[in-house]
Amino acid sequence: MVRTLDTIFFLTYLLVDDEALKQKVKSKMIELRKESAIVPTMVIHEVYKFEYQRLGKVTADIDVRTIENAGFKIVDLDTSIAKTAATLRCRLSNLPTADSIIAATAIEQKSYLVFSDDEHFSKIKEIDAEWL
Repeated sequence: MVRTLDTIFFLTYLLVDDEALKQKVKSKMIELRKESAIVPTMVIHEVYKFEYQRLGKVTADIDVRTIENAGFKIVDLDTSIAKTAATLRCRLSNLPTADSIIAATAIEQKSYLVFSDDEHFSKIKEIDAEWL
């Protein structure tokens, strides 16, 4: 099954200092590239914003370009994803908008598995979550 990647995966890959964890994430990155894992454009938004604020525009541009060129399937937010995300937020009032869009992308792409340690995803019955 093709997995949908959450923002935390890329932030861990790009910014982690712990060498053992960095190796684990690098190995997982190779595996996920081979399966052409899904990256919602919301993830690109979150990574770019986080890095732009903390590390500047140049680093944010380089790292997002790296994600774009990594062989993942980047899925744009469209009307069906937006409607599914809104439905999820109606059901789960504490679900953040970004997480609802990432989950909805997984659902609409028939991925059903989000690669994340975010507990919000475990509350969505249509998908499962896994982490390192």
